[in-house]
Amino acid sequence: MGAAFWTAPAETYAGSLPDRTDILVIGGGIAGTSLMHHLARRRFSAVLVESEHIAFGASGRNAGFLLAGVADCYAEAVRIFGREKAREVWHITDENHDRMIEAVAGTDVGHRRLGSATFASGEEERARLEESAQLLHDDGFEARWDGTRLLNPRDGEINPAAMVGALAGRLKSGAIREGVRITSIDPAGEEVTVRAGESKCRAGVVILATNGYTSLLLPEVKIQPIRAQMLASGPLSRSVCDLPTYSHFGYRYWRQLVSGEVLIGGWRDTSMESEVGYDDQPTDQIQEHLDRKLGEMDGRAEVTHRWAGIMGFTETGLPLAGPVEGMRNVYACAGFNGHGMGFAFMTAMKLVEMI
Repeated sequence: MGAAFWTAPAETYAGSLPDRTDILVIGGGIAGTSLMHHLARRRFSAVLVESEHIAFGASGRNAGFLLAGVADCYAEAVRIFGREKAREVWHITDENHDRMIEAVAGTDVGHRRLGSATFASGEEERARLEESAQLLHDDGFEARWDGTRLLNPRDGEINPAAMVGALAGRLKSGAIREGVRITSIDPAGEEVTVRAGESKCRAGVVILATNGYTSLLLPEVKIQPIRAQMLASGPLSRSVCDLPTYSHFGYRYWRQLVSGEVLIGGWRDTSMESEVGYDDQPTDQIQEHLDRKLGEMDGRAEVTHRWAGIMGFTETGLPLAGPVEGMRNVYACAGFNGHGMGFAFMTAMKLVEMI
């Protein structure tokens, strides 16, 4: 795996699989730490286990966008889900932004809320974005079309690894155990037996917060692993991007940090089949596109980081949050379709309320 731009959280949580716990959360990304936050607030006894270190996967390897809605533009979401559901999802993700930032108040997670922009790649996308602006306005949201791009003024950006670290750092000692690789999950009676090699845990409830890696543990959970690739430049002395930006129907994206670095990602629309699977290494084919975009923005910019992360995509385009069929007391909180930072905190809250 290439070196991600974001520095992993400094805190480490060495530990082993507990013999017994009321709730076992598997996965130490934004979904897992959000679940632990909500479980702690309700005084549940819970332990989170992570095979590597927290924020190791896609949660620490994305662009750090905090966007309302799904990956599709609002007009397309209305066509796919219906007006009421599209409006509900927009409200939930907007609230996700507010509540997640409130949960880590006082900790620097690189948060800014200047808005986002979506450029049209052609006439088809332009028409969809103009329609989205009108639909959003009619539904009471602030987004607008400025003649060249769709602007969502309530969107924002963060350091995603710092966000995961901030949520983890507020939990009690022993609540997180890193370096625990789960190998099997076996529901039996009122408990679930979970194994990590020779170690065994008996849990009342198990929650899979494993996103793109979920089907490695439970193939019956239909979440497809999709690779997302990125690069980062060194600090630039001038502004080349005023807002976190999407284009080409969400397949291409970039942002510039306060410190001047430019992050560019996506372009899997140029090679869809090659980006399916668990291979988390960046490829020359995609990286050449990212290089070209960086050159257009600043011909003298130097690349300092190249990396990839595995996202989880569902058949519906919405996260999976609920019981796993046929497995008593086993739940999933995963499948964020490339928008985990925008969905996971509220999705986790709703799952905890369900339990």
